[in-house]
Amino acid sequence: MNNLLYEVKYAVETYFKFLQDNYNFTSFEQVPLAYEYHFKAKDKANNFINIHIELIASTPIWVNFNGAYIEDIISSDVVNAYNQELHSLYDKNFKKYLKTKDVAYISANIDNYNLYGKSINEKRLQYIAKVINKDFYTLVEASNKLKQLKNSKDKEANKHINSNTLNEFVLLSKSQKFKQKFKYNKTLCIDTEKCQIEVVSYTELEDVIKKLLKSKINLQIKWFFVN
Repeated sequence: MNNLLYEVKYAVETYFKFLQDNYNFTSFEQVPLAYEYHFKAKDKANNFINIHIELIASTPIWVNFNGAYIEDIISSDVVNAYNQELHSLYDKNFKKYLKTKDVAYISANIDNYNLYGKSINEKRLQYIAKVINKDFYTLVEASNKLKQLKNSKDKEANKHINSNTLNEFVLLSKSQKFKQKFKYNKTLCIDTEKCQIEVVSYTELEDVIKKLLKSKINLQIKWFFVN
């Protein structure tokens, strides 16, 4: 599928050339990653775009702008219909291939790409490029808000996780407050740099601490109670 790679590369460099012309982005860098190819560019303010594909005919073209996938910051029938178009074009043959291992179905999808898929991909890239060129700063703001929301959710999800050195944790575990919380919650999860452990009694915790202390390394420990 070298023609797919070259065709996507040409489309990216053609339709998104405005990033270099209008917004001082770097030229696109082609980065292979396993069976994927990424086309990356950025500006001095670290705004970036990453357009990537897999080297198979039925690959979607993913467009990531400032860490947000384009579907999450552009509301459009053209953008939203893309995956359905790909499913309609490729899924039937691919499912038959998985069932029979007959490479004729892969060849059929290559034919589908040449007949229809290339134009579907180009339509997507051309439309997205047009929207980014028109609404660049609005999309920068939208992607930043999305990142802030994700960071806030991650922080909320992790706020109950405590972090201490092993020596600090040993002292803390001896406090009456800690013992009461353990008794109430019944399970303590400990994540060291070497292993993850769940303990369900204070006696078991004492044994775990003894083993950790034998290493004579002041490990960093993350820990939390599970009710």
